[in-house]
Amino acid sequence: MTGSYDREALRALLAKRTFKRGEFLLVSGKRSRIYFNMKATMMTPEGAAQCARGLLSVLDGLEADHVAGLEMGAVPLLGGIAALSWEQGRPIGTVFVRKAAKAHGTALMVEGLDDAGGESLAGKRVVLIDDVATSGGSILKAAEQIEATGGVMTDAIVILDREQGATATLAERGITLHTLFTATDLGVSEEDRQPLD
Repeated sequence: MTGSYDREALRALLAKRTFKRGEFLLVSGKRSRIYFNMKATMMTPEGAAQCARGLLSVLDGLEADHVAGLEMGAVPLLGGIAALSWEQGRPIGTVFVRKAAKAHGTALMVEGLDDAGGESLAGKRVVLIDDVATSGGSILKAAEQIEATGGVMTDAIVILDREQGATATLAERGITLHTLFTATDLGVSEEDRQPLD
């Protein structure tokens, strides 16, 4: 039997293992005095379980045929969601979106479907997940690939929203961002969230 989601336990793990202060270069090219190394939480047994449980608790309120995520951040989360959803008797398929197609094999951008067996995202409701949202750019890139396969995406879920514009950016594209935590939830001030340059 699987346990239930313990939000406080996950918040404590994130505060201890994930939240870092210093000077960091972000994917956007901006510098920040804070960084959230989500892998340090997601790759622990408790962290993996609590992240999957938390994401499934949000998915319960959404209509979803599949869950998708962008490599690399979402891949560990996808495995946990797929396994836990099956154990809980409410299986949901997962796929991941590559940043670039492989030069060998099937050369697919969206992986995880049995395309030879006729599986497709066409007309399917897909919820996108990621570990951290900053501007929302990574989620939009993944959304473009999901939509290119015919998937319908109106919702995204992240473990942590840095509160630096992702919600507004995604809303402009008709995507609602759901979060387990915000930077504020972890005690990060608005001043600390501002880029250094």
